[in-house]
Amino acid sequence: MTETISVHPVSFPPEVLARISPDLTLQRHLSLGIRPSLRKFDEFRDVQINEETLSRYSEQCQFDANDTSNGILGSNVLKSGNTMVITTITGGIIEDAYNNEFGDLDIGEQELLHLEDAPADSLSNYTSIYPVVEVERGRVGACTDEEMTISQKLYQSLLYSRVLPKSSLKVKPGVRSTDENGISTITYPDGNVNDDEMSNVVQIKKKWSYVLYAKITVFGRTGPVFDLCWNSLIYALQSTKLPMTFIDEKATDLRVSIRTKGRSTTVKETYEIFADPKRYSDLVIKKERIAYSSNFGIIELNPEEQILNGEESSENSATPDGTDATDVEMDVVRPEPETVLLADIDTEAEEATINSTVNILTDEQGKMCHFSINGGGAIITPELIRNCLTLANERSSDLSRKCLRN
Repeated sequence: MTETISVHPVSFPPEVLARISPDLTLQRHLSLGIRPSLRKFDEFRDVQINEETLSRYSEQCQFDANDTSNGILGSNVLKSGNTMVITTITGGIIEDAYNNEFGDLDIGEQELLHLEDAPADSLSNYTSIYPVVEVERGRVGACTDEEMTISQKLYQSLLYSRVLPKSSLKVKPGVRSTDENGISTITYPDGNVNDDEMSNVVQIKKKWSYVLYAKITVFGRTGPVFDLCWNSLIYALQSTKLPMTFIDEKATDLRVSIRTKGRSTTVKETYEIFADPKRYSDLVIKKERIAYSSNFGIIELNPEEQILNGEESSENSATPDGTDATDVEMDVVRPEPETVLLADIDTEAEEATINSTVNILTDEQGKMCHFSINGGGAIITPELIRNCLTLANERSSDLSRKCLRN
């Protein structure tokens, strides 16, 4: 006695099928001329930004001038689709490594000073910011490889784009003096006091510089986040304000006698630098070199996974001569593989399936600052690269207009 086994087809909702087989879901959508996010192939997600709402010196942030709890110098909130990126910039002050009040420089210090004579466009005249990227996933733990990779890439990209010159981070402290009535006044080396008058007030031989840190937090991650982190960081840098600094007049003559190995007794200056809670100056950056990031994905359509015209209607139907449609399925002419360019990779299906990616940093004038390609097996033609560059220029021009400070 034989038993009959009946097989029933199993159907899944679109959101379930996207997790079970993301490549099949993406191929079925692309064969219909649309993406899983319902965007066109060359369509970017809209970007909304909110600047300076968290910064200490912003007009939108109401704070007590004597309150030192808010140390945020620049901020940005960027929303793209369902993903939100919050960037805050803080800072500190460090003493320059080649400070020496007697001019006895060792070999290492002489090499550092020699870099000051480099050409104006030399990489040694520029610096970067130290970013920390954190992608929220609903759990705590050590940072992931993705977060560390993105942080390092942000640091390197900002350094080689030559946006932040070292000269803009130099600290020029003022002097706080107190008269016989106990009233304190602060004298800054700005336009109100010339250099000769400032040199008569105090003789400062040491040099200091600002160092900037960025905390970038990503919420609702739905795809690659480097582009969003970079654009949010650029927006935050354009709104960054550095506090004015000063030292107390009583500390300008403070010296400590020390003895170093192999040298006679020397005198070392010691200072305590204070940040003015009210006065600040804008961070000077190379605005003509500000670039925005765009990413693209290149994928080849698999003819075996496409939905052909009339294929679904002919399923389980018979041919005019009574032959089942499945018997002549091999006679169906399927199209040749086609390469598709997708702008602004989004959704889990696209990120998990697309292995060939292109990342471009361009400014609003169309000048390219960075270009990288991951092959991934897809055929990347010069025509596709030209399309990427054209779309990247349009995207950069659109993002630059969103900045409130332009």
